[in-house]
Amino acid sequence: MAAVALNTFKTIRYNLTDSTVGIYTAPIGVASIIISAQVANVSTGTTTYLTTFSHYRASGGTFDLIKDGPVPANDALLPIGSRLVLETDDEIRISANENNVLSIVMSVLETAKG
Repeated sequence: MAAVALNTFKTIRYNLTDSTVGIYTAPIGVASIIISAQVANVSTGTTTYLTTFSHYRASGGTFDLIKDGPVPANDALLPIGSRLVLETDDEIRISANENNVLSIVMSVLETAKG
């Protein structure tokens, strides 16, 4: 079995759609910490769009961290207020109320479990 790197930083980038999708799943053998997440309104108009940012765990289902959070034109929304620790197989899911008008950039630290 290959050794897991002590600390690995990852950046997840995704253009949101009106379908809920998992953009990150915590792998086996590491502690995953979401350091930050930012959802930006990248449309060219003046409309406020909505996003839902959720934590999913097979044993407990979906827990919305923000539901229908507004993202005004030329602005962004931070869907988590601080760091979020994920257990193995926990998933971050996200959606928007329209296709390709919002995007997310999320920073994750994966640390090897000892």
